[in-house]
Amino acid sequence: MSNNGAEEESLESGGSGLSPSEIEALQRKNCVFCHIASGRVPAKKVYEDNECVAVLDINPANPGHILLMPKEHYTIMYQVPEPLIEHLFVAAKGLSQAGLKAFQSKGTTIFAANGTSAGQRAPHFMLHVIPRVPGDSIGMYIPSRTLPQKEAERIALAVSAALGGKIAPHKEEKKEEKEEHSLDAVTEFLTKPTSTGEHK
Repeated sequence: MSNNGAEEESLESGGSGLSPSEIEALQRKNCVFCHIASGRVPAKKVYEDNECVAVLDINPANPGHILLMPKEHYTIMYQVPEPLIEHLFVAAKGLSQAGLKAFQSKGTTIFAANGTSAGQRAPHFMLHVIPRVPGDSIGMYIPSRTLPQKEAERIALAVSAALGGKIAPHKEEKKEEKEEHSLDAVTEFLTKPTSTGEHK
C-alpha cells in the first residue's frame, strides 16, 4: 500500500508533524501584527473597527504612512474572504482621504506586497496607504516595456483560463448599498473615535 497520503500530509505541515490548524494557531501566536490588532502590542492606531485596524508604520516612507490590516490572521490576499477585502479597500479609501486632508498631500499610493516575491516581509496581509507629494523620492517606479500583440493575447488567455474562462459576474447593488461608498460614508468613517499607543 502506498504511503503517498502520509507524505502529502507531511509536506502540508512543512515536515513539522503539525496539522494545518496547529500551524495556523502557531502562526497567529507568533505574528506581531496579530498582537498589534488585539492590543497586546501597543501601536499608534489611527483607525479601528470590528474587522480591521490601521496603525502608523514605525519606519514610514512618508509622514502618514499607514498599515491597514485585518484583525484575523491571513498571510496573503488569496486567503482573505471577499467581504473583508471589500471592507479593507473601503477603509483604505477613507484613510487616503484623511491623508490628503491632514498632510495636504497631492496623492496616495495604496499597495499590498502579496507574497515574498512581491516584497512581503511580514506574514500578515496588509495594505500600505502612503500620502504622496511631488519629489518625495519614494521608489515606486514600475518599468514600462513593449508587449507584442501575440504575447498580449497569450497572457490574456492564460489569465482568463485561470479565472475559469470568465470574469466573476458583477453583483447588482441596491441604491442603499451604493450610498455606503458615498462621501457621507467617508465623512462618517473619518469622524469615528480612534485610540492611540506605540509599537516597537
